[in-house]
Amino acid sequence: MGCLLPLSLGQVLPSGRSVMRHFVVAPVAAAIHGQETPMRRSPFLAVPPLVLLLLARFPAPASAHRDDYIDETFVYMTLARNEFELELWGEGRSSEDRASSYWYTSAFEYGITSRWTIDGAGQWTQDRDPLRFGRLRLETRCRFSEEGRLPVDLAASAEYEREHPGSTGDYEQTLTPRIVVSRDLMRRFNTTLNLDFPIALPDGDHVSFAWALGARYPDEGFARYGVELKQHASEHQAVAFPQIWFALPREMTLKFGVGIGLTPQTDPVVARAVFEAEF
Repeated sequence: MGCLLPLSLGQVLPSGRSVMRHFVVAPVAAAIHGQETPMRRSPFLAVPPLVLLLLARFPAPASAHRDDYIDETFVYMTLARNEFELELWGEGRSSEDRASSYWYTSAFEYGITSRWTIDGAGQWTQDRDPLRFGRLRLETRCRFSEEGRLPVDLAASAEYEREHPGSTGDYEQTLTPRIVVSRDLMRRFNTTLNLDFPIALPDGDHVSFAWALGARYPDEGFARYGVELKQHASEHQAVAFPQIWFALPREMTLKFGVGIGLTPQTDPVVARAVFEAEF
């Protein structure tokens, strides 16, 4: 549930030529006077509406940034019809107690139509215990128009996750409706904003909010550079993920990135390498 709140708790912001009040949708708990909630304390909560305002003011040069970011910030563009991509990931994570864990991922994407893509990923993890299955992710994404036709490029996504948080305990299941907003601020420089609304299954009685912002330059070339900033306020998690990509012959790509935890509840460091091939 949510309610309409003034941005920055009622402050009036200048819009350039006039003064206008901006509003965002926030959970009801964040509006209760005096109640301390993760959403209210977070300094990052104002980022998504500010990014939306910024994206809407820029012209829309046409450029195709098709590949999702290395930490699963999803882009607007979908694969061509019958196009298939395969990805293999390897990563190492350090926790607060300096214990290390290793994750291995195989993933795919497939274009059903030129505007409708499905993808999935399976992850295996190893720490003090032997290698075990850790996570299943299935996602479908549909875009509504050709790139650059609207003030911002919009797509809708739905994702199912089944994750084993540790070596013991039950699997956690989540269904996440997602809005994908994309815009090239200048030629070959892409920005993408994901607005997520995770629903805990099977009861579906807990809905939270998370967002991810990605920026990348250029769209093509041997080397591409990018960064992601992600936050899940109710879980007290936030991460910055700088990355670099290298385009190889025969539609192959190598991606390298380092995630830097911005809260105590987030893994301090995640090092990730991804190999991607198109067919």
